[in-house]
Amino acid sequence: MKQNKQNQIIYFFPDPQVGGVEKNFFIISKYLATFYKQSLLITGNNIDKKISKKIKLIKINKFWSNINRKLFFIICSIKLFFISAKLNKSVIFSFQGNFYAIIVAILLKKKIIIRSNLSPQGWKGSPLKRKIFRFLLTKANLIIVNSKEFKREMKKKYGVDTITIFNPTNSKEIKKLSIYKKKIPFFKNKTVNLINVGRLVQQKNQIEILQALIKLKNSLKNFRLLIVGYGPEETHLREFIKKFNLKKYVKIIFAKNPYKYIKMSDVFISSSKFEGLPNVLLEAAYLNKYIISSDCKTGPNEILKEYKYGELYKINNVKELSLKIKKLNKIKLNSNIKNFSNNLKIFNYKDNLEKYSNVIKTLF
Repeated sequence: MKQNKQNQIIYFFPDPQVGGVEKNFFIISKYLATFYKQSLLITGNNIDKKISKKIKLIKINKFWSNINRKLFFIICSIKLFFISAKLNKSVIFSFQGNFYAIIVAILLKKKIIIRSNLSPQGWKGSPLKRKIFRFLLTKANLIIVNSKEFKREMKKKYGVDTITIFNPTNSKEIKKLSIYKKKIPFFKNKTVNLINVGRLVQQKNQIEILQALIKLKNSLKNFRLLIVGYGPEETHLREFIKKFNLKKYVKIIFAKNPYKYIKMSDVFISSSKFEGLPNVLLEAAYLNKYIISSDCKTGPNEILKEYKYGELYKINNVKELSLKIKKLNKIKLNSNIKNFSNNLKIFNYKDNLEKYSNVIKTLF
């Protein structure tokens, strides 16, 4: 696909945070920047170093976000309206605040692509709101979701057709970043070393892992849990750890590069209440880690079905999770080291990026 100097993409991503959605955005936008010379990004975050230099940043003052996040999204939407109105041959590509972007597209009769990142399971709203969501979704020219189960959920709950494009996870980059010769004292040679990586928010539900560890009682000494992340739930998690005397067995840190810690661990645990297609599970899988994940909607089931090295537990079932942790055996985990990541062919990095360029060019 040759670069087109006239066709333009206007990205709408008001408030990027640290996480899988942001990683995907940077990878996808950088790839598409080679085909579309004039791309613009409307955002409130300072992400100059992470984004392609070919993409022009249009920043909105974060002052509005401090007052009210919804107000901030509305301000960003107004900016999107005026910029889109000036550019005839442009398509809006929304990664966040999709319903705001769709309203702008309707008003301007613009084509719009939305990439939905979280399963409808996590969408809150009254019956009236759901009807409004359904109406707005039908006005999008293209809806991209990141798992087959997600696609089925969107059809079932909102009656809309979507296109599945898996997260373009760069396995080579992950393996490169995981190289780290030093060991962290917290992980022990004889303990089963567990890790969870993700934002410390209610959606990620790390409290469930802590509750499962308490049930181990005398077996707890055989385990260590490292939680890598930050967010509003951190205080709550630390208070829980202190209350139940888990400091010796659980540690919370933040790291820009979590891959070296995943590499050092034995088992990756995900306890999310809902997802889209969890990037971090794919990252752990590319590092050949045994995975225990909640069977939340959507994504974990789909990943583990391909990966074939891990197991699911019923969401909110602390007892089941505790039993699965308890039966983990260090010797068996060490003796079963194989290249399970070879099974992840459907998540191929280049193939999924090419799918983005192929579907977008149909709208110009």
